[in-house]
Amino acid sequence: MRMIKYMFLAYKTLAFNLLRGCCSFSKTRPLLKSSTSKMTVHGPWNQLPNDIGSSIFERLDLEDRLRFDLVCKQWRSNIKRTPQLLWLMLPYDRNSQYLSFFDMCEGKIRKFNLPGSAQGGWFSGCSKGWLFLVTGMDVDDLRIFLFDPISRSQIPLPPLSTISSFKHSFTARHPGWNPAACIINGVEISSSDASQCIVVVKFSINNRILALCRPQDERWTIVEGLLGDEYYYGNFSFFDGDLYACILSSDEENNNQDPCFQTHSITLGSQRVNLKLISSTPPPTNLIFAADADESILYYKDSFRWPYLVESNGQLLVVTQIYDRIMDLDDSDSDSDNGNDNGDRTSLFMYFQAATFQVKKIQTIGDTLHTTVLTDVGNQSLFVGAGDCLAVKNCDKLDKNCIYFLHDMDYSLHKQDYPLISREAGVYYLEDGSIQRCLPSITTQNHCLYMYWFSPNIKSRVLG
Repeated sequence: MRMIKYMFLAYKTLAFNLLRGCCSFSKTRPLLKSSTSKMTVHGPWNQLPNDIGSSIFERLDLEDRLRFDLVCKQWRSNIKRTPQLLWLMLPYDRNSQYLSFFDMCEGKIRKFNLPGSAQGGWFSGCSKGWLFLVTGMDVDDLRIFLFDPISRSQIPLPPLSTISSFKHSFTARHPGWNPAACIINGVEISSSDASQCIVVVKFSINNRILALCRPQDERWTIVEGLLGDEYYYGNFSFFDGDLYACILSSDEENNNQDPCFQTHSITLGSQRVNLKLISSTPPPTNLIFAADADESILYYKDSFRWPYLVESNGQLLVVTQIYDRIMDLDDSDSDSDNGNDNGDRTSLFMYFQAATFQVKKIQTIGDTLHTTVLTDVGNQSLFVGAGDCLAVKNCDKLDKNCIYFLHDMDYSLHKQDYPLISREAGVYYLEDGSIQRCLPSITTQNHCLYMYWFSPNIKSRVLG
């Protein structure tokens, strides 16, 4: 009865505040009369119990959540106790005037109009509620911003021209393609408070360097020379104030190497950032599993691996996606004398298919990395792929103990007559290892236009 009475009073008070558009009352007024005409005094509306405030907040749509946040500080604190919002950003056509997102929890499409200054730009990733927006087409006028699609705020970042190898990377891109996606293939920020955050990017052509900056910096700080020739950067994420980065090896001789861990200190103006390099994902075995009679079609097991870093219940997980590969080879120009298993045969078609996942909990003690394999993540739903990699708890609309995954492979990078984009997207269930490819593919005529997991941060949007 207490819960019902409080929820009735809270809904009534919330509706009244939202309609008035104000944040406080001058006086607290009694809300109910007894049958004997005596006034029953209830607690102040701004002291709503947290469990009831959270219950109300979960039932509001996005617009009312934004208004809820503005009522008072105590109500705003309920946001931290509610499930995280999770959207799927749909491919963006640079000729469009809006962005489209699919709300995974509400099952609806949300559209946000773009300001004129953002129209015609390119998006090459997102992190903690901010999109990475690049405008311009020429090397001299390319500009980068952190863009908030809800408040439409834009925060400029240092120009890419301050990176020494940038001009070479830009001229090496494919004409007419998304220049940002062809140059930058990973973005992460340290905080949803973009005015105080640290931005990290990695690059498609030179994947052995990182670039860091703060929004107020004039140029990027380059981190290079930390990796051996056979290593390159994979996924990275901020955790407990430090920057963690997965490093991978292209040398199959390192297949049985034990997990290793290194810490490096990076100076960024007056700040110091600890960069922790994690090597816990061995190269794929790349075994031929099946082939036709003349070996023109080959099926490889464990052909490609990619790790993602996910924060879960105060711990850091490495979620590794493992792919199989199918190749269709052209026998017309084969040459068996060159020492290559496949001769000089041209790949007519190559397709990577998500096969399975591995989840490990990592812990660093001194310079030692400890890993624990997990076969169950409880009531959580893990999200990996382009964009925000995160764990979502207690969302009734999502399956539990599973991994929602995205992978966009642009095959036209390899051969022009390949299909433009193949989207390996679906849900992997940890309990039985099954995969449901329930996320629809979206046809696009533009290269390098991908889908991203996007988690809006309501509080930073209102205050930003």
